[in-house]
Amino acid sequence: MHPKLRMSQPTWLAEWPLFMGAISACLVLAHFDPAGPLWTGWLLFSIVACAARAMAHADLLAEHFGEPAGTIILTVAAIIIEVAAVCAIMLGSSGNPAVARDSMFAVIMLIMNGLVGGCMLIGTWRRSEVTFNADSALTYLPMLITLATITLVLPRFTQSATGGWMSNSMEVFVGGGSLVLYGSFLWLQSSRYRGYFAVGHPEAAVPAEHVGHISVPKAITLLLVSLLIVVICAEGMAGRVGRLLNTLHLPAEFGGVFIAVMVLTPEGFAALLASARGDMQRSINVLLGSAVATIGLTVPAVLTVRWITGVDPEFGLEAPYIVLLALTFMVSALNLMRGRVNAMQGLMHLLILFGWLVTILDESLTPELP
Repeated sequence: MHPKLRMSQPTWLAEWPLFMGAISACLVLAHFDPAGPLWTGWLLFSIVACAARAMAHADLLAEHFGEPAGTIILTVAAIIIEVAAVCAIMLGSSGNPAVARDSMFAVIMLIMNGLVGGCMLIGTWRRSEVTFNADSALTYLPMLITLATITLVLPRFTQSATGGWMSNSMEVFVGGGSLVLYGSFLWLQSSRYRGYFAVGHPEAAVPAEHVGHISVPKAITLLLVSLLIVVICAEGMAGRVGRLLNTLHLPAEFGGVFIAVMVLTPEGFAALLASARGDMQRSINVLLGSAVATIGLTVPAVLTVRWITGVDPEFGLEAPYIVLLALTFMVSALNLMRGRVNAMQGLMHLLILFGWLVTILDESLTPELP
């Protein structure tokens, strides 16, 4: 008899996104491609709904198998979703070579400012401060700063290729270095430094009345089906995101914001709920771990696709975004290094988030000087 996993609602009710997504995927495979925003909106909704179910099943399997297998399952599921969406936009008929950069940068800004700031505010709603193990944040942050600087800042300043692009040798270094560094971090996180990330808050347990069961093979099958549907529907989105943004008169950078929101929605809700229970340690693990994994695995995956397809991605950020990235890391390091956070610190992070969104809109609305 297979071991059972916890599940928060009956399977027949929870899996309705998969039935909807399966219909969408079949239509994409049948080359159903009508013009207009309705089909685009339907595909977007199918992708987000199935991505949420994929992450839910990955979370169940991660809880069952423990570490390090649990972290690997969650990470691989999230990265497959992100890479599928990035490649669909990058390789579409009106491809955007900067979408990988924009999505990774959006993930960092949404996590480090929007979600971390939100968790600080929610966690301190009834408390003056919330505490966590500072060793975890001080382990995550140097990794995140190193990976983000090498992949998103360094390509803007290297002389081997102009603009934000990289030469072939630089791509090999950045992609290989990111993969090796993240793999080493994952191994050390789950072995020697496991205690830094321990979650032991008594309120973190799932209430018994909300627990159901599902078999491990069924959870694995549903996870794979969810990921397959997301990949197929993302392929159907190729070229549509750019046209949708043009129709709504939004800058191309919002394509990366959309991907980041899609990938982070399940983990973001989990982190916010954990902070509401006072379990800031779980929030830090989920959010900062997602940010590190996004760069550590997305960059090698996108560069592998680049070598297969020949479509060269642009990674280097523009100057205003480099300033915002540096500000984000400086404020995050100062706020998280003590292991105690309060509401005022949360407001700082949210201000940076809105500053980033205003910068995107400001650059798109400001007319170019002759």
